[in-house]
Amino acid sequence: MILQKPNKKMKISVVRRKRSSEEEEGDYANIDYFNKLSDDVISSLFLRCTLKSLSMLRCTSKLWNNFITAPSFLHSHLTQSTQNGPKLLFLERICLYRSESSRLRFVSIDMDGNREELYTVTSRDYQLACATMQVRFGLVCLSTDCRLYLCNPALQQLCELPEYSLSATPGYCHFGFGYLHSRKEYKVVHFFYSFPSMTERWCHRGKLRVSHLKCEVLTINKVGGISFNRWKEIADWSPCHPRSEGQLVNECMYWWTYCVPRARVNQILSFDFENEKFLTISPPSPFEGDLGLFVMDLKGMVCLPDSACFRRSSILDLWILKDKINCTWVKEYSIRLIDFGFKKITYVFMTCNEEIIFQHLGKVVFYDLKRKSFREVEALSHPLLQYGVYSKSLFSLGTI
Repeated sequence: MILQKPNKKMKISVVRRKRSSEEEEGDYANIDYFNKLSDDVISSLFLRCTLKSLSMLRCTSKLWNNFITAPSFLHSHLTQSTQNGPKLLFLERICLYRSESSRLRFVSIDMDGNREELYTVTSRDYQLACATMQVRFGLVCLSTDCRLYLCNPALQQLCELPEYSLSATPGYCHFGFGYLHSRKEYKVVHFFYSFPSMTERWCHRGKLRVSHLKCEVLTINKVGGISFNRWKEIADWSPCHPRSEGQLVNECMYWWTYCVPRARVNQILSFDFENEKFLTISPPSPFEGDLGLFVMDLKGMVCLPDSACFRRSSILDLWILKDKINCTWVKEYSIRLIDFGFKKITYVFMTCNEEIIFQHLGKVVFYDLKRKSFREVEALSHPLLQYGVYSKSLFSLGTI
């Protein structure tokens, strides 16, 4: 059989087919299918990634960086991580006397007892060794007598907040820190005392008057190379002196206060961020004494643990605020803690979803209000370490 040689027309057609197929393959390779997906689909994919993976993806593409650092995605990511697997964040504070500095160590422990070293930092501010910590929605706010700091342990960032108004009595400054879900922004509330002539740097609390008390608010809502707004002084006057750290519940901040002359019991002070007004709320009638007074957020409602009753009977009563205008309270839960012994339980109670949290003999105990059951997680060895409920956040504070 004799084979015929291909003619020129056949060669040209074969070459054209090869070129067309190569061009088609090149076109498909250049098409960015991922970025053609809807924002909901991309968000769903990114929400499945770990914090480390998301940090790497931010360096891959400018478009992805803008998407991941957008306030809406940060809010969705932190909300999901808070619901799926909240952790406990412990703060160890060490004062370095020779260098007049402080060392902070942040350690997280998950619900299975697995420990993770997040961040260790040394600061020139020696007062940070006795700072007060508040953990809110992935960030940590640290308060000293003279400064306020914001920290993101997951991203290993520590930043000093803008200088606030000086107080005539630094030792009696109080603050509150929280996250407004409706606005997707953080709020810091700071109280300070201002005298017409500040001749005394330190003043005894007995000399303080409510007329000397002022309040200012800082809004934090910028992401990536963070930019802080200025402190805004509140026009409304607080009717009483705060005595604890603030607790944000349903877009309002709450504090326990010192007794006013006409009231025999401590009042609760409320600040509404919407109308920037203060309101005093009378506590339930069984509350007495000054020890163990603090406010909790239980399922979006103001909750007061009755520490005085707990010391007498080892039964923890939880009161829920139903109407803050009429000061209506309802005792919804009574938890028997007799088996733990009240002397071995710290009086600092907190909440996570529908669980009550407290420390007992070096362990953190969770009480499920629905199942009425206890579970324990190993804590760090030192019993005086501050801790809070924590989830990792992508909110960047930029550089110090």
